[in-house]
Amino acid sequence: MASTPPLSINAQKPYHNNPLTQNNFQTSSHRQHQHHHHHNHHPQQYRQVPNQKFWVPGTRSAAAAASSSAATAPAFPSLAPLKSPDSNLAANFSGRSSTRVVSKFHLGRPKSTAGSRHTPISEEALRQVMSSGKDELTLENVLLAFESRLCSSDDYIYMLRELGNNGDWGRALCCFEFAIKREKRKLEKGKLASSMISTLGRLGKVELAKSVFETAFNEGYGNNVYTFSALISAYGKSGYCNEAMQVLESMKYYGLKPNLVTYNAVIDACGKGGVEYSKLVEIFNLMLKDEVEPDRITYNTLLAVCSRGGLWDAARSLFSEMEGRGIQRDLHTYNTLLDAACKAGQLDIASKIMSEMPGEKMFPNVVTYSIMIDGYAKAGRLNDALLLFNEMKVKGIELDRVLYNTLLSVYANLGKLEEALDVYKEMQAFGFGRDVVTYNALIATFGKKCKYHEVRRVFEDMKLRRVSPNLVTYSTLIDVYSKGGFYNEAMEAFRELKLAGFEADVVLYSALINVLCVVLVDSLKLLFLCLMR
Repeated sequence: MASTPPLSINAQKPYHNNPLTQNNFQTSSHRQHQHHHHHNHHPQQYRQVPNQKFWVPGTRSAAAAASSSAATAPAFPSLAPLKSPDSNLAANFSGRSSTRVVSKFHLGRPKSTAGSRHTPISEEALRQVMSSGKDELTLENVLLAFESRLCSSDDYIYMLRELGNNGDWGRALCCFEFAIKREKRKLEKGKLASSMISTLGRLGKVELAKSVFETAFNEGYGNNVYTFSALISAYGKSGYCNEAMQVLESMKYYGLKPNLVTYNAVIDACGKGGVEYSKLVEIFNLMLKDEVEPDRITYNTLLAVCSRGGLWDAARSLFSEMEGRGIQRDLHTYNTLLDAACKAGQLDIASKIMSEMPGEKMFPNVVTYSIMIDGYAKAGRLNDALLLFNEMKVKGIELDRVLYNTLLSVYANLGKLEEALDVYKEMQAFGFGRDVVTYNALIATFGKKCKYHEVRRVFEDMKLRRVSPNLVTYSTLIDVYSKGGFYNEAMEAFRELKLAGFEADVVLYSALINVLCVVLVDSLKLLFLCLMR
């Protein structure tokens, strides 16, 4: 065992010295007196987050925090400040972002409360909290009104989770501070901290999650497997693989045995951080060595890594291994396997798997069809893509925006303008907003029909609606304009591309060289005619 810890933790309250919080203001002496007869708490400061309408808790002094925790846990220097994730995959997984296959985080969507141990009064408290004003004092008054009726930490955990589901991390932090000051039981405080770290992690507030963890550890209620696992998961959701691995090593240093939740979080973190699959296999083997049995989440996470990398053989092996271990495969498992097959170009195998799904009581959903249609479209099998689309309509499966955009691209590649516009109108009628993929497909569709005025109109509308063009947008414009003989417009699109900070690839440079060659040849012809006269 090492003589020094792999990472270190300091005695600070959450948000202390955090770049996300600034502009302290002191609570009034009236407010301190108002709460004195309830509990003997330290006076608190509150800080306003820039661009955030809600007041979030500040800190008491580091000295006071250290004094209160000295008997329970050693104080160490702080965890190192986070740098930007260094993998190119990480940006795709930052905060709420995710892949099409992996279940997305949708703010405000209905959440199942099956198995939740909260009381009905916590639901009423949550409604009051969410409709309260934007200042901390109003929120605390609401919580005080419900304090005697909120039965346990489960009620507060329910509120933290639901506030997180609505993206309201400011209120969640205030509720957490309120609850943690009043809870005396170490185990329950640990549950609250774990829930708060998880909530912040899901919202991409990794620095705040780290600060909550540091305080919980140093005050003696965070040195358990659940808070460590929650921090690992928070790092993972933002692509901080190395930091997640450091936390895993620290768990062992402090005598904590990683469990299934921990290992699943580590594998997820490393997968999203762009770590090679072979490294994930090493972690998986370490998990087995520690006598931790993998579950469906473990395998689904590994399958997602195979899917992103097009590792079909590894994905197929994992899928078979699940059956060997008696682990039940779900629809997510099948969808991820299909995605791996499509990305590896194994479309016929993917089609066979999809046809066998109903026999396993796994019925294809919108994600299943989206994966297959996208796979066919990228392989140029456009008619197969349209056949699946028609099958969806017959089965009454509703489309989502991803699938609408895929269909637009299919019709664009086929040059079917009327069909593309019908899809676009239907998309608008169902309330799906236009994104960069939508605009790119429309530009390509009008370009194939030589409707250059419409191409320009769509591009201008895109900028008017503040949808940022990407490299595909500019590449499509250059291709459309150059094929139509609008060489000045093609070069103008290239200039905009460079101003936007994009780097052209080999294909794009080849297209530009062709444009310049045509322009130069035309110029030489004109010069020759002038000389002949």
